[in-house]
Amino acid sequence: MQFWSQLLIVLVLAGCSAKGDTPSEQRNSILQMRQETLSALYGQKPAIRQEVSRAKGYAVFSNLNNNLFLLSAGSGYGVLRDNRTGRDTYMKMATAGFGVGLGIKQFKALIIFNETAALDRFITSGFDAGAQADLAAKAADDGKVVVSEAANADFQRVKVYQLTEQGLAAQATLQGYKYWPDDDLNGK
Repeated sequence: MQFWSQLLIVLVLAGCSAKGDTPSEQRNSILQMRQETLSALYGQKPAIRQEVSRAKGYAVFSNLNNNLFLLSAGSGYGVLRDNRTGRDTYMKMATAGFGVGLGIKQFKALIIFNETAALDRFITSGFDAGAQADLAAKAADDGKVVVSEAANADFQRVKVYQLTEQGLAAQATLQGYKYWPDDDLNGK
């Protein structure tokens, strides 16, 4: 079991940071990831463009999630855009959970904040917990993007879309997510 725990830790850490050697390169990589993710979503569901433009803010994250029997963990990075001010905040994220699952998947997430209170709460506490169940199978070169909407208790206030990029996973987990500002990329 120790081997599997160590493997899970290595896989989680692989998704922790954006590409690039300098903060400037990493910020550019994250902004490119955001643009590519939004373009892919708009291509699959054009109505999302209007949702994003009407929102108080939105965040786009790149995540690598691993499920190993009863444990699920993941990490990633992204950027939050406050539509009220036009300001970007670069962020990190981690996820952990438990439940039945096996596999690994890489995905992008778009989180849309429809109310000021929900956006402010995300900026200050950045935490969400919930249950999720999914089956993802995607090869790196099949040219299709799997778009799924994630429901939560605040569905009218916060809406989440996921693009599964590649991987194979079957899971039913209780999952917690933590998001926080990346001080290195925000110049603090």
